[in-house]
Amino acid sequence: MSQLDLKGRIVWVTGSGRGIGRAIALSLAAHGAHLVLSARTISDIEAVAQEITNQGGQAVAMPCDVRHPDQVKRVVVAVERTHGPIEVLVNNAGVAIFGKIVDTSESDWDLMMETNVKGAFLCSQAVLPGMIERKSGHIINMVSVAGRTPYYNNAGYCASKYGLLGFTDVLRMEARKHGIRVTSLMPGATDTLIWGDADVDNTRMMPADEIAQAVTAILLTGESAMMEEVVIRPLGGDL
Repeated sequence: MSQLDLKGRIVWVTGSGRGIGRAIALSLAAHGAHLVLSARTISDIEAVAQEITNQGGQAVAMPCDVRHPDQVKRVVVAVERTHGPIEVLVNNAGVAIFGKIVDTSESDWDLMMETNVKGAFLCSQAVLPGMIERKSGHIINMVSVAGRTPYYNNAGYCASKYGLLGFTDVLRMEARKHGIRVTSLMPGATDTLIWGDADVDNTRMMPADEIAQAVTAILLTGESAMMEEVVIRPLGGDL
């Protein structure tokens, strides 16, 4: 497989203040990428940016709620004016609220749909014109195995991830002819704060670093056809 160089490439990771997003940012920065960190909580991404710069890397923290197109566009415009074109987008921002269908509120349903699906749509739409013009780019969508497998008490989350997988498949069809790579990454249970107070066995989960290593490998691999859909499961199987 051919190897690509991440040094100096501008990579935008949404939801990068904690968990999987933070791990991805740290891993890519260690390989020389220039990170654009976004999340709703500015203190989280500022802490990650400081961690990266302390290790000799490059990162800029830009607060953004991916549900709002004005905030998404502001990030893209500011980055491109100050640092250059966004070459890689990792749509990682996500929300999971667990419960039975009869107990799921409309507001919780909307939050998951708007963050997990609409957010990826808005961010992809914002970076696509530049990628199309340059005939290059890579978008990685954090789909989860919940994008294919139903889980009890997870109707809203599964629905949003099923939707994200469908969006990703069409995005790939439209982007491929412009030299843009699109990858669906489907992690199994990962030990992050997304679980909240849910009754789950964290000891059976993967650490976020394993997902970060997978993202780094995907970006460093030039064989795009082999990296269109990547599933990562814990060694002990799904919860």
